Amino acid sequence: MTNTDVSIAKLNWRNIKVAYLVAGICAGAMALQLIVAGILLAYGINIIGDDNFSISLAWYTWLVVAIAAIVIPLGNFPRIINLGATRRDFFWGSALTYAVLAGAASAVVTVFTYAVDHPLTRWGSLGSFGTAPDVFGWVSNGPVVAFFQQWAFLLVLAGFVHTLVAAQNKWYGWLADVVIIAIISVFTPIAPLRHGEAWFFNLILFHPSPWLQIGSCLVLAAAFYALSWPILARRAV
Repeated sequence: MTNTDVSIAKLNWRNIKVAYLVAGICAGAMALQLIVAGILLAYGINIIGDDNFSISLAWYTWLVVAIAAIVIPLGNFPRIINLGATRRDFFWGSALTYAVLAGAASAVVTVFTYAVDHPLTRWGSLGSFGTAPDVFGWVSNGPVVAFFQQWAFLLVLAGFVHTLVAAQNKWYGWLADVVIIAIISVFTPIAPLRHGEAWFFNLILFHPSPWLQIGSCLVLAAAFYALSWPILARRAV
C-alpha cells in the first residue's frame, strides 16, 4: 500500500455518508424502541416480553459495508478518477477501504456481543438478542477468532457486491444477475443442488473449523475483488 492508496481510502470513507446514514437510522430506531421499553419496564410495563427475540444493534454495521460496496464503484469511482488518481490507485485504495470497514464492523459487533447483547439476554426482561457470532456459531471460538471470522466473511460480501455493481453497465453484469437469480430459484427446490448451495454457505459461515472458514473466505474475497480489476480498467468515467 502506498500513500496514494491510503488517501483514496480516506476519500472513500468520507464519501459514503449514505451508508453511515442508513445504518445510523436503522440502529437509532431500534435503540429508541429499547430505550422506551426500558423506561416503561421501570414502571412495571413490559411491552416487549421475556420471550421476544431481537437482532443486535451492532448488526447494522454490516449495512455500512454492503452499502459502501455499492456507492464506491458507482459514485466514488468517477469522482476519484477525475481528481487525477489512476485506476490502479482506486483498486488498491478501495481494497484498503473495505478491509478497514470490515474490521471496524467486526470490532463493533464483537464488543457489543460480549459487553451489551449477552448481558441483556441474561437479564431477560427485554428478551434475547441475536448477534452474528451467536447465529453463525463463531462465539464458541472466543472473541478474537470470532472477530477474524466475521471480518473474513464481510470481505467476501464487500468484494462480491463491489464487483457485481461495477459490472452493471455491461452485458456480463446483466448475465451475472441472471445467473445469480437462476441459482437461487433453481438450486433451492432441487435437493442435490440445494445440498451444494448449503455446502457453500456452510463453508463461508457455519463451518466448525474457524481456520477453514477464514481461509476460504479470504480466498473467495480476493477472487471476487480481483474480478473487478478488468471491469474497472475498461470502464468509462
